[in-house]
Amino acid sequence: MKTPGKLGYCFGVSQAIEKAVAFAEENGPLNSLGPLAHNEDVVAYLREHRVTPITMEEVLSTAVGMNVGITAHGAPPETYDTLKERGCQVLDCTCPIVRKAQAVVSQLMDGFDVVIFGDPDHQEVLGLNGWAGGAKFVGTFNDLFTAGQGYKRLGLGKRVGVISQTTQIPPLFVDFVTTVAHIIERERFQELRVFNTICPIVAARARKTNELAKRVDLMLVVGSLESANTANLATVAKPGAGADNVLIIQNADQVTAALGNWYAEAGFPSREAVETSFRIGITAGTSTPIKTVNEVVAQVKEIFE
Repeated sequence: MKTPGKLGYCFGVSQAIEKAVAFAEENGPLNSLGPLAHNEDVVAYLREHRVTPITMEEVLSTAVGMNVGITAHGAPPETYDTLKERGCQVLDCTCPIVRKAQAVVSQLMDGFDVVIFGDPDHQEVLGLNGWAGGAKFVGTFNDLFTAGQGYKRLGLGKRVGVISQTTQIPPLFVDFVTTVAHIIERERFQELRVFNTICPIVAARARKTNELAKRVDLMLVVGSLESANTANLATVAKPGAGADNVLIIQNADQVTAALGNWYAEAGFPSREAVETSFRIGITAGTSTPIKTVNEVVAQVKEIFE
């Protein structure tokens, strides 16, 4: 069994959890605008410490003056304005890397058409779009194409600025930027500025996961299906391990069932039929607690011993 080096929380998630728990202990229950981090075990832990996810609609429908936390993914400027108008006490848990991306995109508002690489519906990207004052284009590589018609016409101006969602994968961002450059070349742009706003911890874990996947027979990615980083780690693992040999599991409770399904699909009648030289790699999203990772590792060892 192998892992791609150090796992557990990234700094942004770790800091957000510590700040939220400390705030709730001192000031009473804290309502976070959505999950503080995209992981069910983290949400359960925070609930035990009086930190509960809430929607903006719920904020607007309740009494003024409540305690509200901005998650690690950040929020658009209008969210802060709304909370201020409601008299809320705000705890800003935005990840420092996300905050830097927000600052970059805010500067690009002055004279540039902004393009954001990422999931348009992700909380972080919605926030970045707000700090951009409304980007000209928000999406992933596939969103640059129209089925059966080739490249979309983006309608960008002479000066274009491109940034990325912080939890994306560098190679995919490069492909995206290359394609954007090809599209706007036909639209006769004059200036293209590209800012690599991807978190260095996310990038390093993706690179190491990709390398590890080439050396194992099965890759387990520990994390939530709601986590963009977890999904991206599974994506980078598939070329090395094979698409059918990469499994996303939330925690140790899912290990036995996940492996059982994999045995059947891979043609093994049981665990005992798997060769002793069988190699398993384990990686995890940056919002996955190290305790959860260790429990998965222990469960896998128990099954194969």
